[in-house]
This record gives sequence, structure tokens and C-alpha cells, in this order.
Amino acid sequence: MKKLIYFIIAVMFLSAMPEITFAQSNDPFEQQTLKARDNTTKKEKKINRKKNAETEAKEAPAPKMEPSKKPEPAKNNEMTISNPCDEWLDVELVSLIGSKASQTIKLTIKFTNHDVNKHMYVGGNFLAYDCDGNEHSRSWTSGDYNALTDIPIKTTIEIPGKINPANTKVMPVMSFNLGDCRIEMRNVPINWK
Repeated sequence: MKKLIYFIIAVMFLSAMPEITFAQSNDPFEQQTLKARDNTTKKEKKINRKKNAETEAKEAPAPKMEPSKKPEPAKNNEMTISNPCDEWLDVELVSLIGSKASQTIKLTIKFTNHDVNKHMYVGGNFLAYDCDGNEHSRSWTSGDYNALTDIPIKTTIEIPGKINPANTKVMPVMSFNLGDCRIEMRNVPINWK
């Protein structure tokens, strides 16, 4: 009885082990058998891969086919604010107000320092171009501020020179320093009063 139990355990153990092939067999019959067995395995693997791919394709949702859209050109008339220091500095436009009588414009911005407390100045080399292509520039500082962390500060910058209200509905470009950062605003609408 013990021999029978050992035999059954040995058969179960051997059947659970992976097949071991000896590629260097000298027996031609055995080599043909190994080749046939390898080819069957390759074919089975290929069939299984196909079945798995088909099953995955059936289970995966079909991709939605959208009509091809032509890329829209960038709108040149949208207002933008370029801020190279946006990881620690927020800059917002509050207003751009023009006086028709004096033909002057005042830019009001709000900035927030998210870094450690800093001493920041506003102004530097201010540069702007109006719709007629006239340059408005000046080197000056409009304000020095102790910019505490996360505290918004509002400041006003007077744009130098006279600007014709009839021809200028937006300021195409304005550029100024805010601390060590060069801020650029484009296509800012002017509220003429």
C-alpha cells in the first residue's frame, strides 16, 4: 500500500514539474519530436496571443471618432500677461484707465509675493507701444514695496506721453519690471473717461 501511495505522489510531483527538454540529444527521432513539440507550442502561443488581443479589443471601449478639426489660429486680440516668475509671484490687471481730456493712461495692477518677504520695486524700464506704433518709455521706479508673503499689493503706473484716444482702444504691449521679473501685458483694453 505504501508503494502505491509513493507512486501516486511521484506521478503527481512529476506532472506538476515543467517539461525539461534536452536540446543536445543525439537521437534523431527524439530531435524530431522536440521540434514538433516546439512548433506546436509556438503555434499555440500565437493563437493565444491573438485570442487575448481580440478579447482585450472587445472589452476595451471603442475609441470615439471625432471629425477632424482644423487647428484654430491664436487670437491676437486676447489680453495676456506674461510673468516669468509665476511660481512665486502673481500679477493681476486691476484697470487701464485713460483720460480723453489729457490723453494719458494709468495702469493699475495688483501683485502678490508667495516667496519669503521681499523688498520689491515697480517700474524700471517701462516700455509700451500704442496702436499708432508710438513708443512710450521711461526709466523710473513708481514704487518701492515691502512685499510680505501672500499679501496683495496694488500699485498704479502712469504711462508716459500722450496717447490718442480715437485710435487706441487697447494697448498692444506694455512691459515693466516688478522686482527682478520683467512683466509683459498685451492687448489690454483701455477704459477711456
